[in-house]
Amino acid sequence: MLPPASLIATFNQPLHPGAEASYEFGWKQSTNVKLFQNATIGYFYQRYVYQAILLYSRSGYRRNFGNFSTEGSIQAGYMHALLLTDRAVIQADGTYKAKKGFGKPQFIAGAGLGFGYNLGFEPQLRRIFLNYDFRIQMPFVKSYVPLLPNGILFFGFQFTFNE
Repeated sequence: MLPPASLIATFNQPLHPGAEASYEFGWKQSTNVKLFQNATIGYFYQRYVYQAILLYSRSGYRRNFGNFSTEGSIQAGYMHALLLTDRAVIQADGTYKAKKGFGKPQFIAGAGLGFGYNLGFEPQLRRIFLNYDFRIQMPFVKSYVPLLPNGILFFGFQFTFNE
């Protein structure tokens, strides 16, 4: 679904759980503004269809308003879908044969918005956040849905390691 329907769907459609871990660093930072980049590895489970491993990077702009923060970001990366069902491959005689595969490599790209609450400040940042991302998987099924839109709602916790 496309936004805003994909945001609303997170509350009335089946959930597909996942988890991610990111490492973030700042390109430029002041008291109230941070230009950031992160590297992320993730996993999610699409019931009945596939489970996926994600490797991607996000670049964004975060602005603090006291303890609250807002951010906007763009992202791009790689997703490898591991199919939960067999693939049917047509044979020369017109019959189909079930075949397992290595999975399906895909490119992902998207953008997101987020809100957060800072429980601490740099260099000991502790931050709770809620982000909504709109992401496109490509190629999905070349013959009828080459680009598959996804809406993702994240709830997370960000912290700084002691240096």
